[in-house]
Amino acid sequence: MAPFKYRFGLVLSGGGFRGAVHLGIIKALQESGFYPEIVAGTSAGAIAAAFYACGVNIDWFAREIKNMKPWKALDPAFPLAAVLALLYRCWLDRPFALTKKPDGLFKGDRIENWLNNLFGGKTFDELKIPLSVVSVDVESGETVVFCPRKNIPREKLRDTVFISDVSVASAVRASLSLPGIFVPKRIKGRKLIDGGVKNNVPVNIAYHQGAEKVVAVDLGRSGGKRRVESMLDVLMASLEIMGTEINHSVRQDYPALYLCPEVHGIGYDDFYLIPDLIKYGEEFAKKVLKEVKKYLET
Repeated sequence: MAPFKYRFGLVLSGGGFRGAVHLGIIKALQESGFYPEIVAGTSAGAIAAAFYACGVNIDWFAREIKNMKPWKALDPAFPLAAVLALLYRCWLDRPFALTKKPDGLFKGDRIENWLNNLFGGKTFDELKIPLSVVSVDVESGETVVFCPRKNIPREKLRDTVFISDVSVASAVRASLSLPGIFVPKRIKGRKLIDGGVKNNVPVNIAYHQGAEKVVAVDLGRSGGKRRVESMLDVLMASLEIMGTEINHSVRQDYPALYLCPEVHGIGYDDFYLIPDLIKYGEEFAKKVLKEVKKYLET
């Protein structure tokens, strides 16, 4: 049994920059008088869920993002000289090994610091709205869920570990650690990567934490073809395909109102489309408000 009961839970999937759609949906729900009492998210969905739980103003963010330089948030995991040496050795067709092999292309420290400023340095136990952030321990294969201590389910979940006493920014940084792109986040001896590897739409987590009705926004089930033009696009598409298959069984065991916005042609070089995606999320939410209301009131 869950220690608390919540009438309305909101669950947000991963999806790269398309995750900005979540922010527009949250904004429209609030403006229409629908306030989720508990939220959960994976990867990009974890960022949006944390925005809501930490009280970040979405309109302010949409304005600020236009002036941001995305490359300034990336910190290479190894020096440029090492990259050039590696390429030179490969060109000569000679074996070469870095003295210290990085676990990803970028450290992720700058993103974490940026998130920590946005979230006011809050920890999970300081949040007024319960938040769950999902990641995966790449060494043990366990799902690792960060949430307030009071929201840890009393019953054990298979291959799932709950952690509470960390900052929201650290947990979100762990949840968005795309394998091979970001260095896995180390927390309490665990090596954590993107939660989408195992649970891209964590509806089960919200239910086990006491949500009576769950609205889930799944960005991985949009119809049509994905735009796959880079290494990042291939990786994201692979995770989404795998996540869709995994979540098929979750849908059967944990019924919810699943919303699937049609978002196509967005890649990892489309940072500046974030304000447009937020706007699209608002428009989408307004179209499904009657459906959401009917679901929550039945």
